[in-house]
Amino acid sequence: MDTGALDNPIWQSLRGAHAALARRAGDALWYGAAHAPFLAVQSAAARVQDDPGLAGRRYFLGVAPQVMPPRWRPVPRERYHAPPETLQLFRGLDEPALSDREYAVRVLGPEHRESMLALTGLVYPEFFRARTAELGTYLGILREGRVVAVAGERLAVTGAREISAVCTHPNFTGQGMASALLSALVKRHREAGLASFLHVSADNPQARRLYERLGFTARAILKLTAVEIGG
Repeated sequence: MDTGALDNPIWQSLRGAHAALARRAGDALWYGAAHAPFLAVQSAAARVQDDPGLAGRRYFLGVAPQVMPPRWRPVPRERYHAPPETLQLFRGLDEPALSDREYAVRVLGPEHRESMLALTGLVYPEFFRARTAELGTYLGILREGRVVAVAGERLAVTGAREISAVCTHPNFTGQGMASALLSALVKRHREAGLASFLHVSADNPQARRLYERLGFTARAILKLTAVEIGG
């Protein structure tokens, strides 16, 4: 695949697999807030227009416009939930297959949505929204009918899918659940002829070590640009 497309993954996703969800503001494309808080432009020279449907905090990843509407205020670095430097890791189809782990991993459906939102609200609150799970397949591990670990697909580019929302309830960390979910997703991608990629804060070495143990390699550092759009 052309890995250069991963330099601007939100744009590629909104132009491709998620085009039916894309909304436009001049040269910018964006997801509805219930799906994801992301905007995208093809280049820094893009001419972005305001839109009354845009409000609150939104993010560009990798490519951001040099000029933004007056109502769009850049968020100072100290107000980010994490440093804006985002590490992108990639796992190509030439990497060896991963073995199945011992956990019973299941596809999560609408009946699990409330439990998923409770978990992600605790562990992954900024980016997982009410309808994020509609962007791809989400897998989970359940205990007593409750989702205690989750991971799934969010962005999509030609030839690859993003793995996102990798999180485990604090009471169940360190038990290999995240590895089981990642392995299951990579297996699904390989069977579909797709590579896998993911993003993690560059200052999270523990997560990076987990992903590298599973065959992911660092591909790029992408800047996460946050803007606060006034109501």
